[in-house]
Amino acid sequence: PLDDPETFELLGRGETAGVFQVEGAGMRRNLVEMKPQNLDHVIAMVALFRPGPMDFIPSYIKRMHGEEEIEYLHPKLEPILKETYGITVYQEQIMYSAMNLADYTASEADFLRKTVAKKKEKELLKQRDRFVSGAMKNGVSQEVADQIFDNWEAFARYGFPKGHAADYGVISVQTAFLKTHYPVEYMTALLSVFLSDTDKVAVYAADCRRMGIDVLPPNVNASMWDFSIEDGSSETEDGET
Repeated sequence: PLDDPETFELLGRGETAGVFQVEGAGMRRNLVEMKPQNLDHVIAMVALFRPGPMDFIPSYIKRMHGEEEIEYLHPKLEPILKETYGITVYQEQIMYSAMNLADYTASEADFLRKTVAKKKEKELLKQRDRFVSGAMKNGVSQEVADQIFDNWEAFARYGFPKGHAADYGVISVQTAFLKTHYPVEYMTALLSVFLSDTDKVAVYAADCRRMGIDVLPPNVNASMWDFSIEDGSSETEDGET
């Protein structure tokens, strides 16, 4: 399930070693500050945690927690940016904004998205002129239109499509769910996957111990080819546990 409260509590505590896409130190720090409450928050963090959009993370978190006023440069942007607290997070939001404010067609908006993402200087100048003139025809001031376009340029060089971020976010939440509710099974599988990477084995073994899961040394009488789960309550022949 993608709405399990305990899963989001684990993410909010930053206990994300081995959790897809969110186990890096910077991401953990941001998740602890964010305290995500649903899948949309995780998807947004995946999209924002990139050069350029990363500058908007503190503002996103403050707005999410009601510590900063949510502002829209123009009222027509509210239905497009409401889910991300007035901040452009996804490439699709650029497209919808251009269509709503400057009468772009869908194909024109997609071309704008690609132009901003690839940062082609000559084409960017043409697109700025096209957007600003189209927005002014719809009653948007030149100053606001320029500011909107400036924000897009700052953001979209590394911006994610929402579909891409959503795929990553779903797998992040799914793996966090498994670690939350099936920690022994999940960590056993994780250690087996990274069997040949001694650095990661050391990190994940330490995380196991933090969770109270014993990681035993190899034993010729018990060890399997991969890491495996062993019942810790078995008795020896002389009756000792």
